[in-house]
Amino acid sequence: MGDEAVRLTSDLFWRATLVTGLIDLPLLALVARGVPPRLFASLKWPLATAAFLVYAGLWLAFGSVLYWDAVYRHVFPGWSRWLLPPWMGTLFGAAALLFWRLSVNAPRWPAVRFALLGGLVSLVGHGIGIRRGLMRVPLLAHASPASALAFGVTEFIVYWCAIVALAGAGHGLAVTARRRETARRG
Repeated sequence: MGDEAVRLTSDLFWRATLVTGLIDLPLLALVARGVPPRLFASLKWPLATAAFLVYAGLWLAFGSVLYWDAVYRHVFPGWSRWLLPPWMGTLFGAAALLFWRLSVNAPRWPAVRFALLGGLVSLVGHGIGIRRGLMRVPLLAHASPASALAFGVTEFIVYWCAIVALAGAGHGLAVTARRRETARRG
């Protein structure tokens, strides 16, 4: 995709924010219902691992491949292109540990708190990107920072709900494997 192919606008970002916000609501309800506090407490490392995998994958696909030329080469030095996926994976894996710590003792819906913190962290990263010139790249030059930041929050909530789901699934598979191994030996 060339720099001139698409122009994202504030209107498009506001509409995308509404759509992803409407997607967030049932996802958060599923997270609240499917991940009770006791289960969430056992997901510390699965959440960190899932966050690493999700964000490394997102940065590989979008940051280093699909949108490098149109967006990210304007914000990051060229040498960082292929280092960004593991670095961002590690950064977001560490964020998952922090969000787990901030959420684990919530009396209700700690996994929802975790996903909402994940949404809010987008303000930090996108805010830094905006200060580094993100909104001046041709693809984004017709959008307001407020619309891009609002979309980022709802977009990231989707990712962090996926992280909770992946961590829960991984934990469930590990528990099942341990039970089968115990039954096989016993």
